[in-house]
Amino acid sequence: METLHARIARPGTAIALTAIIIAAALTLAGLLVWQNYRIALTAGETKAQSAADVVAAHMEWMVEASDQALRRIDAAIGDGAIGTTKDAVEDISGAVGDLPEGFQYSVYDAVGVLRLSSVAKAGSIRIDDRDYFKQLKAGMPAVISSRVVEPLTGLPVFIIARNIVRKGQFRGVASIAIPVQKIDDFWKAIGLGRHSIVTVLRVDGWVVARHPDIQKPLNISNSNVFKLLPKSPQGTYFSPVSPVDGATRIVGYHKIEHRPLIAIAGIDIDEVLAMFWHSLELQLAFALPVLAVLVGFAVWIAWLLRAFAARNLELEAAVERNHVLFREIHHRVKNNLQAVSSLIRLQPLPDEVRDNMARRISAMVAVHEHIYQSDQFERVSLAPYTERLVSEIARTYPQEVKIDTSLAGLTVDRDLVLPIGMIVNEVVSNAFKYAFQGQAAGRLSVSLLEGGGEATLKIADNGPGLSDGSKKGMGSRLIAGFVGQIGGRYQIESSDGGVTFILVFPLRQGEAQGHEATLDEAHRGGEMHDDRRTGRQAQRSA
Repeated sequence: METLHARIARPGTAIALTAIIIAAALTLAGLLVWQNYRIALTAGETKAQSAADVVAAHMEWMVEASDQALRRIDAAIGDGAIGTTKDAVEDISGAVGDLPEGFQYSVYDAVGVLRLSSVAKAGSIRIDDRDYFKQLKAGMPAVISSRVVEPLTGLPVFIIARNIVRKGQFRGVASIAIPVQKIDDFWKAIGLGRHSIVTVLRVDGWVVARHPDIQKPLNISNSNVFKLLPKSPQGTYFSPVSPVDGATRIVGYHKIEHRPLIAIAGIDIDEVLAMFWHSLELQLAFALPVLAVLVGFAVWIAWLLRAFAARNLELEAAVERNHVLFREIHHRVKNNLQAVSSLIRLQPLPDEVRDNMARRISAMVAVHEHIYQSDQFERVSLAPYTERLVSEIARTYPQEVKIDTSLAGLTVDRDLVLPIGMIVNEVVSNAFKYAFQGQAAGRLSVSLLEGGGEATLKIADNGPGLSDGSKKGMGSRLIAGFVGQIGGRYQIESSDGGVTFILVFPLRQGEAQGHEATLDEAHRGGEMHDDRRTGRQAQRSA
């Protein structure tokens, strides 16, 4: 299975990870841009709503002031007929003297003929064809007209008018004309931007006044504002296409309380987003170079990882070649040892000597075979090797012996395996040769334990103990030499219940404690009792 390190080392993986990081960064940046965009739109909505509220407040005051002036005009006229006497003009002028500059008042009789006016030399004018005059004559007490052209001055205005009734009879109309230009003052005061608009609508959709001004009467009853009014008297909406000029705006509206009027303020979407686009340009001016550096860095890392991966492939191929060579070497050594064993069997040697040499060579063969079959070249699992070796030794002897093994899953340096195998071979072979002769129920136990960085090997038989007059043999010298070679220590415990061989050795080569004997020293010392107590004091040489 491919390791995580190997997957990360691949250039494709690095590029994918970098792409994911860049995608995550772009996603986060996109979310931030979207959030800033929404904040800009929300700020535009808030500004449009505030502007509509201001326009509504001004318009409400203007209409209220005009209506109060009309009431005063009605009172100043008195019960007499509407005339143009000097006294009547002075009375009406006093009644409306506090009207804002530019407002024009007029009084018409029952047939729509102008009788009194704030415009000098107004002349003879009739309004009986005007819709607002007809509505007042029909009984409506007050009317606010849509945008009209004032016949006295020729300027665009909207009219606020009241009927004049005496004793239930229609006597005429008093009106105040407010220049549409007053809306321009509202627009300048709220500072929405040069492409913004301010509009006052009647609830039937007719435009009363607008900045910029329109050139003809206009009804926009299909506007979204009339869909929203039933839900809320004030709010905002997005107008993708203005019915007047086709512009895209964020619109705030405010229904003027107790008046059939709606104040509207619209901000051009480009003006709303101008600050957003400016901020985005600044962010891109910073982010794009950073992104370019990040992409360049990713490409450089990918190039490095590609080179690293190629080098790793070469190293892996070299390691695999080394493994093949190691397997081949151990296989050839095993074959050579088997050839040596075959040659020894052809030599005219005593049977016991020939068998001992063959078993020792077989132990060495087993080491090399176990190493190349398991591909364990540095650290070797000791348990399967030991179990196999004991089984092979047992097959070379005719005795029926019950073998018990309890082997911990230890791994040791490869240089320790051969000495340990030779030690096991000598001890187990000695047990089969001397401990189980003449016994019907031979028993051999082999255990391997670990503790404190050391391993303990115990080989015990249930044969007779060692004889008192034992002598040194080749097996004793080999065991002592191999124990010293691996830096271990051993002892032999003997009783009538059998012999126990105990070997303690370090798990790693070079961690020996105490004196490390060599094979040469083993020839000069070391003891192993090869003779067993058999019921008589017979002595046998190993």
